[in-house]
Amino acid sequence: MTSLHNHLLIFILRLMNRKRGLSALLSSDTLLAQERQRGPDRPTANMQQRIDVSLESFKGFELYTLKPKNPRPGNHVLYLHGGAYVRAITQYHWRLLQQMVEEQGCTISVPLYPLAPEHTCAHAVPFALGVYGLAQERAAGQSLVVMGDSAGGGLALALCFALSELQRPQPRHLILICPWVDVEMNNPAIAATEPSDPMLSRHSLKQAGRSWAGALPLAHAWANPLHGDFHGLPDITIYAATRDIVHHDSLALATAARKQGVNVDVRMGQGMIHVWPLLPIPEGRAARAEISQLLQPTR
Repeated sequence: MTSLHNHLLIFILRLMNRKRGLSALLSSDTLLAQERQRGPDRPTANMQQRIDVSLESFKGFELYTLKPKNPRPGNHVLYLHGGAYVRAITQYHWRLLQQMVEEQGCTISVPLYPLAPEHTCAHAVPFALGVYGLAQERAAGQSLVVMGDSAGGGLALALCFALSELQRPQPRHLILICPWVDVEMNNPAIAATEPSDPMLSRHSLKQAGRSWAGALPLAHAWANPLHGDFHGLPDITIYAATRDIVHHDSLALATAARKQGVNVDVRMGQGMIHVWPLLPIPEGRAARAEISQLLQPTR
């Protein structure tokens, strides 16, 4: 039995007809222009009082660095936000990251990476490689963890595949929150889950996926991490949700990665919806506490 807060949130999302929002955005130049003019959510004044927040430009895009006010040993985290590769970062992301900094003393690199449809994975993956290299330099011996939610989880995996191709060191750990790992959305199990998912539709995600792939084949691992080569990847922790149409592909990814020797821990939220660890519900708070523990400094 899930919490009353979760049931209420699902009810509200259905009233808002949230599933149609992404498709409408991708089908309207006017709506997309309004979205870009509105821009990403920014760290709040309260957040900047509690942790150090700095902003710089990296290859023409914004890169935030979050640190504790009183520095102490901690992991360095590269966080890639979700939004179907189309939408910008939100306050839900910033609140999660603030908690990680305050509780575990992490330093977190948060790039506002190139988004579709103006850009594609062919632009974003090399950009992420550059940010990763910068994070490695700044980690200065600390463990480096890569995290991502939804589309950001897919980009995190594409980054690790690119690192393998270049024979560069992998992060210590991959933490993926409801990752979107198959832009083709061909898993037959999706049909049974879609009516209970109040946030995502197969049609909308396929639209976004085509924009993200650009000139590359939809099955290319940068666009479609389910088809990647997992040999040599680090341990992976996946948070998934039974009322989320992308969870079937998360399970398929876990199976594929395990067959290639990767340790994968799947934490399934029964009755939960997409990116539930970011949401203001009791189950989300519990998941955030777990994620915080995963980021404890290694001894």
